[in-house]
Amino acid sequence: MTAGLITACAGADLEVEKLGVPVQIRELGIHVVTRKASGGHIAWGWRKQEGLVGVDVATGKTFELDMRKFRAVNVALARGPEGDLFFYVGTPGRFFKYTPQGELVELGTPDKTPAYWIGGHQSKNDILYVGTYPEATLVACDLKTGESRSYGRLTKDMREKYIIRVAAADDGTVYSGVGLHHQELWALNPKTGEKRQILPEPMTSIQGSPRLWTGKDGHVYGKTGKTTYRCTPTSIEECKPVAERRDPTLKMAGNRKINSVDDQGRLQFAPSGSAGPSYVQTDYRGREPRVYCLGGERGGKLYGGTLFPGRPFTVDLKSGELTEMRGAVPQVIQIYDIMNHPNGLFFASYMGCILDFLNPEAPRENKVNPIRFKTRIPGHERPNQWELGPDGKLYFGTVPAKGRLGGALVQVDPDTRKVKVWDKIMPDLSIPYLASVSGAGLIFGCTSVGGGSSAIPTKEEAETFLWDTGAEKVVWTGKPVPGTRSYGRAISAANGMIVGLAEQSWYLFDPETKETVHRGRLPVKRLRFPQLSDGLVGPKGWVVGIGDDKVFAIDAQTRELRILGEHKTLNGVHGFHVTADGTLFYGSHETVYRCHLPLD
Repeated sequence: MTAGLITACAGADLEVEKLGVPVQIRELGIHVVTRKASGGHIAWGWRKQEGLVGVDVATGKTFELDMRKFRAVNVALARGPEGDLFFYVGTPGRFFKYTPQGELVELGTPDKTPAYWIGGHQSKNDILYVGTYPEATLVACDLKTGESRSYGRLTKDMREKYIIRVAAADDGTVYSGVGLHHQELWALNPKTGEKRQILPEPMTSIQGSPRLWTGKDGHVYGKTGKTTYRCTPTSIEECKPVAERRDPTLKMAGNRKINSVDDQGRLQFAPSGSAGPSYVQTDYRGREPRVYCLGGERGGKLYGGTLFPGRPFTVDLKSGELTEMRGAVPQVIQIYDIMNHPNGLFFASYMGCILDFLNPEAPRENKVNPIRFKTRIPGHERPNQWELGPDGKLYFGTVPAKGRLGGALVQVDPDTRKVKVWDKIMPDLSIPYLASVSGAGLIFGCTSVGGGSSAIPTKEEAETFLWDTGAEKVVWTGKPVPGTRSYGRAISAANGMIVGLAEQSWYLFDPETKETVHRGRLPVKRLRFPQLSDGLVGPKGWVVGIGDDKVFAIDAQTRELRILGEHKTLNGVHGFHVTADGTLFYGSHETVYRCHLPLD
């Protein structure tokens, strides 16, 4: 076995061509409408991870409250009794007020731990409650006085890091659904600070968190599994569900209800009486979601997908033209990978390991093309990477649901679209990456000690494994780089070796002898997803990867690692693909670029 790193040359600046932004989202969801002191109304929407957008309902003119300097991730909104807009945003989360006079007032940071949340709840007595991650902390702001406070961490179980839903009853009791390792339901008396976990066994063993809502009768109701119940300060009582109480004025501008800003940038008013919807054209500039993946060459095009939301697009390999594929993959958060198969394209998305199929050459037909798989992968969320197995089936490994450990290996028959799942074949280890072993009927799997978001690892080291596709079992496990907690992407090289990444190292693994024949240090600190390109590149069959602001290539025959070049835009890469002739396409933030790599 050899050690060390062979670098053939230092990286030179790459000549990069900017192709453009593949997806432009003109739609804007409207959450609340407030009054202007001078008369008229403002409809408020949220630009993901950026800030709030105010739309003048009468003129369509827009303005933004840019929250990026506060490291905005998500927002919770409420309308105060005096017409002020209140919101909670930033990392750590902090409360703000925007007045009808147009003044933005920061109200305070009641707790320094919150980094993420999913909305908030406005109580009948005008308190905005927000449940947060990663300390399952409950914070609140009085919409009458502007005073904010934290009630601290609700649960003592360190495996629980989320408060997903909050609902307040008219008697003042606040109920928080805690999870996602398992379900807990906490009742809090905000006057005394007294709190109690009220969900009984076996409901607390169910993964996730309770669904909660305030009913029209002022009581809080919940649902865990198939059981619906009414919440009390000390327990739950099974019952029939009561409809949720909603504020009908929340999106009203005078006597007109606001729906949203549509894909043409128009503010839409709900139909009134016999009249259909009406519109006001806005000057909203739209939003450009981040590129998340690039892969799957087909018919002279490269396919990719975005994040928040996941929308597919194509890149013409010759012209570089970018085209959004509307309706091909509906309603996903992010597209992890796209596999090109003779039958068509297979998409794997978050959350819940959503699978879709599209034949891009066939006519679109509802429920025929594209097709969403009915089969889901229970308990699992993230399908990082497709791999064509030696048996002709498609495979991917998973990262499990939030709070859980232990991934699954999933097989998809590309002809019948039947799905087969082997759960937790590597106990307490996720399976982010796979590599097919040519001619051996094996798949090489890479694992990580981490699990779903907020999971607490139980193992100190990750492992790799070999899966026999015929026997359908793990036939070998090992640690090519001892001490590694997360094995990255792996690729089968032309000489039969597996080229793999392991944190700050790379290695060559011989699947025939089951020995690691080489280890070396990587010349980068941070690898860019998906770490290595799918195919082999150039006459030498190099394996190409990206880390930091550099492109590197590995020759499995000579055991040489070469820096091919660098560019500042590579620091923002998420999703890249290298064609066989050495053209690199990559997404950096919201933009797609390409360049030719020096392979000589």
